[in-house]
Formats: sequence, structure tokens, C-alpha cells
Amino acid sequence: MPYVQVRVSTPLTREQIEKLAEEILNAISLIPGKSAPVTMAEIIPDCHLYFGTVDGAPCAIADVAANNSPESENLKAYSRQVCKVLNEVAGIDWKRIYIKHHANPEWHTGKMFVE
Repeated sequence: MPYVQVRVSTPLTREQIEKLAEEILNAISLIPGKSAPVTMAEIIPDCHLYFGTVDGAPCAIADVAANNSPESENLKAYSRQVCKVLNEVAGIDWKRIYIKHHANPEWHTGKMFVE
């Protein structure tokens, strides 16, 4: 049950937000055992983010939480895809994107309690 939060320092159109969400959700399958139907994505545009200086150059951070610890090579493949889509859709230079992966051992959805 991954959760991906992406913050970008630039404004985005509704179409850009939806494209980012779609690509980020679909790319989660690069991590074995993960799929779009059980992944939640949050795209937050126009954040006050600064990368090394207060020069206003676009930057982004993606925070990826999952309920286990995937292999490093799979995380790198997913990170590569996230950077690619942020560059293509939001125009953010690859060198100005941070991606943080972390495991969350206790992770639930409301669906688990509805029987």
C-alpha cells in the first residue's frame, strides 16, 4: 500500500497534476508487489521549496512510503521514472529532484476494516 507525495516549487495546471499522478501511480509496478490500484498519490504544486539557494529555480521532492523494504535496484528504477515524468511534465531538471524512500511497517487502509 504505497503512498507517494510529490511537492514541486512551480505552479501546475490540472492536466499536469493529473498526468503526474497517472504516471507516478502506474510506475509503482516497477517495485515488485506494488500496483496502482493500492497506491495513493498526492501532488502538491507551488510549494516554497529551495534547493541549495533561494534563486527560484524549479525543484521537487517525492516522498515514497511502502509497507516493506523493496530492493534498492527496484527503488532506483521507480525513482528514475519519477524524475523522468517530473522533468517531462513539470520541466524540473533531474539534478533538482530529491526522492526519499522509507518503509512503514504498520500500514492500513479503510478497506481492511470493511467486511
